[in-house]
Amino acid sequence: MFQLVKWSTADRETRTRLLARPVDAAGAGVKAREIVDDVFTRGGPALREYATKFDQYAPDSFRVSEAEIREARAKIGAPDEEAIKAAAHAIRKFHVQQGYRSYGIETWAGVRAERRVSPIDVVGLYVPAGSAPLVSTLIMLSVPAQLAGVRRIVVCVPPSSNAGVSQDVLAAADILGLDEIYAVGGAQSIAAMAAGVGGVPRVDKIFGPGNSFVAEAKSYVASLPGGCAIDLPAGPSEVMVLADVAADPALVASDLLSQAEHDPLAQVVLLCQTSAVCDSVMTEIEVQLRALPRSEIARKSLLNARAILYDDTAQAVEIINTYAPEHLVIQTVDAEGVSRKIRNAGSIFVGKWAPESAGDYAAGPNHTLPTGGAARACSGLGVEAFQKTTTVLTSTSAGAVGMAPTVERLAKMEGLDAHCNAMTARRMAAEKSAVINQFSGPRTAACRRKTAETDISVSVDLDRAEPCSIDTGNGFFDHMLEQIGRHAEIFIRIKAEGDLHIDAHHTVEDVCLALGSALREALGNRLGLRRFGFELPMDESRAGVWIDLSGRAYSRFDGQLPSGAIGEFPIEMTPHAFRSLADSLGAAIHVTVEGENAHHMVEACFKAFGRALGQAVQQRGETLPSTKEYLA
Repeated sequence: MFQLVKWSTADRETRTRLLARPVDAAGAGVKAREIVDDVFTRGGPALREYATKFDQYAPDSFRVSEAEIREARAKIGAPDEEAIKAAAHAIRKFHVQQGYRSYGIETWAGVRAERRVSPIDVVGLYVPAGSAPLVSTLIMLSVPAQLAGVRRIVVCVPPSSNAGVSQDVLAAADILGLDEIYAVGGAQSIAAMAAGVGGVPRVDKIFGPGNSFVAEAKSYVASLPGGCAIDLPAGPSEVMVLADVAADPALVASDLLSQAEHDPLAQVVLLCQTSAVCDSVMTEIEVQLRALPRSEIARKSLLNARAILYDDTAQAVEIINTYAPEHLVIQTVDAEGVSRKIRNAGSIFVGKWAPESAGDYAAGPNHTLPTGGAARACSGLGVEAFQKTTTVLTSTSAGAVGMAPTVERLAKMEGLDAHCNAMTARRMAAEKSAVINQFSGPRTAACRRKTAETDISVSVDLDRAEPCSIDTGNGFFDHMLEQIGRHAEIFIRIKAEGDLHIDAHHTVEDVCLALGSALREALGNRLGLRRFGFELPMDESRAGVWIDLSGRAYSRFDGQLPSGAIGEFPIEMTPHAFRSLADSLGAAIHVTVEGENAHHMVEACFKAFGRALGQAVQQRGETLPSTKEYLA
């Protein structure tokens, strides 16, 4: 199964062979290009032909209906639903710290250079479902897309013959808030998303792993003139395990098999300190294979397996950095120390308690990683992959004067006189002035609050002013929370499930506690924070909100609100909502309101709070402002 080769005695040719990836002999490249070209040329009819041929499924509309998605959600068991939510929360919490940041600096006196970050408009997610429906891939792809603020997320999933898309995948999509699912797979689905045919929308960038045909199709559409972008080089899954004499053979074998069962072309490589370690691992692999349902696939993969005997840690590190594995598992005495020496790997799993499968599902990091040695130059998937940046230059007249000599000189050196003239004209017309304004970031956070009555996920971005995504199940409360985000000019995403069939009290309270916690985390060390915010009278009713973000929790609500409810929102919960925000945010919040119409009074409170919050979270400088000069 594994042929053990000692690295130090192997010649150059043998070393190259040991670290070579398996070759797909199916000719996927040529076939994938033929499919893509045909779909681009003939459109929907070609897509339908290939769907019938390869998927055995070509309905009138490839898009899965909302009713089918909700039906699948209703059938999923509570433990499975909780597993999806828990994994999504961990992945969201890890990824919320990612993302390009917008910033601006003064490069010359009066010249401001900015980088603005914006999400990709439309993305396509490919979720494999050949031999197994990869619910985890849907989570890994959709969470960073949502955190980036992608406006339209299109998901293509290979159907299972006449049964359509996996019910588990559809249920997960509903839990994640995805509703645009298309039952089409393979190279034809990649072509459909790239061309926008057969009812499948054209996307700007395609994400996700797949078999060799999918991988080839992705690479091909990205090479076409005007073609869409793709995420990263993708190929068969691979793992390299580094094991010394202290490694547990059973655990090493389990990590190797967890990759081998993916695909016959998946590659597993064992780096072992002694031949005895290799023998023990081989014995364990045979034992575990007997109980493995996908043992046939794993055995085919193990035909490409390699075992390499290393002399010392330095040599092992050299081999790893040369191979650049997608997954690297380190089971050595000083696993942490070894991990710090690794430059080239998609994802590293340190020590006996961190299996690669944890990264595949729920640990937090993304499992969409570069394969085939691409980890030498490429990173795994993150929020940044769903964003793009635009640079913006503004200048005062003084700025034009200041930088003109440098621009003019360099333009003359290159013989580009028109470039020089464009700068000279401005220099000659300029009057001196200067503007200095600096920004910092990112300030984002994700929080999940789960109680016996509610399950709430919140993510916030204090430096992104976009329409919020709020779903608490209570329409008026959703509207109020949207007002906070709109008037504070921050982004808020809230998904809440609670016992609304009893009353709205728990949902309102727990949402505000979770929102406050997320805001508190996003503020970080609060350096440069304005800290103080206030709001003046508003239309239709008069409401004022004063905020102090010093970290001292205090709440005061002055004003007599009418009794009753607005829709399903209990009016008496309004003061309690602000008290919950104050407690979890660590803020002093004073609210005063007067008026006659309950709707307008409550709305004025939330709008005023948003305005005050927007002022208080602005950053100026690098100090902590206080009424006593600085916070201790």
